[in-house]
Amino acid sequence: MRLKKVLAIMLAAMVTASMSACGSNNAPENTDSIAETTTTAATTEAKEEETAAPVNDSSAESVMVYYGWGGSEDEAKYTTEIFCPEGAKFSDNTLKNYEEDGSVMTAEIDDEVNEYSATSNTHWHRDAYSSEPTAYPIIAQLYFDGEIDAETAEEYSGCSQNVTPLGFKWNGYDVILIETKYTFMDYGEQTELFAGVEYDLDYWKAEEGTGEVKDLTTKALFGFDMYSYGFDDLTQDKCAWIIGELFGVDSGVANPFTASGEETTEAVVNVESSQLVGTWVDLTSDWEDTYIFNADGTGTYISGPEYDFTYKVSGDTLTLIFTEDDTEEYTATVDGSKLVLVDKQFGYEQSFTKSADETEEPAEAETEESAGTDEPDSKSEIIGTWKASESGFVEIFTFKADGTGEYSYAYEGETYECNFTFDFLRSDYVNIYYDDDTEGGFQFEIADDTMTVRNEYVDGLAYTRQ
Repeated sequence: MRLKKVLAIMLAAMVTASMSACGSNNAPENTDSIAETTTTAATTEAKEEETAAPVNDSSAESVMVYYGWGGSEDEAKYTTEIFCPEGAKFSDNTLKNYEEDGSVMTAEIDDEVNEYSATSNTHWHRDAYSSEPTAYPIIAQLYFDGEIDAETAEEYSGCSQNVTPLGFKWNGYDVILIETKYTFMDYGEQTELFAGVEYDLDYWKAEEGTGEVKDLTTKALFGFDMYSYGFDDLTQDKCAWIIGELFGVDSGVANPFTASGEETTEAVVNVESSQLVGTWVDLTSDWEDTYIFNADGTGTYISGPEYDFTYKVSGDTLTLIFTEDDTEEYTATVDGSKLVLVDKQFGYEQSFTKSADETEEPAEAETEESAGTDEPDSKSEIIGTWKASESGFVEIFTFKADGTGEYSYAYEGETYECNFTFDFLRSDYVNIYYDDDTEGGFQFEIADDTMTVRNEYVDGLAYTRQ
């Protein structure tokens, strides 16, 4: 069976991922390091005792997620099963980490058809930090403190938050929807959606001066950051249904994506078979995907390999029959030399231009138009070694052309080192996967020998090429 094309996940620029470097059993200290301030501490030796069954199936229905504190002795208390909503998938990285460790600290879920993503997150109360954090998230500040501090206010303005009970419980805790709005520097007004619960967190803390370790309890939030990367916003009902599916409890809300789909009634634009006859090329695809439609109802699809098919048209529906067991349906729209196909099963949309020798338009015009869609190749600019040294810390990233890299961090005589692999969410956003199973990322801008980075925790931190 011919492989289906899958729509790549494109998150909006406002979606930022926290950096995380080598794991630690200590609460984060007060430094300006984008990696150290977001260290995830649950990748401890206790992982070796995890009993959850690993998975290696891309369609896995659930994973085990740890949402406690790195110093919590009872790891099982804060490890829970998270379920994949109908129609969605866990990210490859989530499944890889789960297969290796039996649980993950971050679960990422994507739904390409309904165009949303959800990422698990834990927000600790300020008390849980060993010192004043340099990057205490706005959602936690507004939720636990009722306001943002002066340092945060220098970069964020117009901060507001609305908390809505969703009317059902998980593990005895009320599930809530938190909508946080703020204006962030040059990016304008942003809105963050978080659905989850407020729960009691056990942790330890060493008293200043005496060094006595005390077992304490504070409040924390566990749930999922939710983003829509389509044209429709995530409504309260959609968020309630998604978090109910993730937690494996009845939210009392029917699947709003199915409901909305059933209510959509758009006028059908009929397509004639004669309009399809010819050669259609997508110059923006990796393989210059090509459809050849013949007048006798046969055709060929070329995407590297070639696949023969027969086809038929009814209204705006184009049916391609590759074999008896491999039939695909598309909604087709033809406008002169432009053909748009939308996969009815996956929602994938692809545009094609009629071959230049089959249309009156000059080849130069077609090439010029398609060239305008190419993404600037700026990824190679990050290759090299970058160093930041502010407020007493020294932080170094080395990005190599083969997709691997090295990270080091030094502060007050302490040094951390680890390796990583990386890829790109887009040309100006790098995802980093550290060898201690933590991950992070940042938006970057390179000018001459200076790289300026931004994410949820820092804005405008400068690194110099070495």
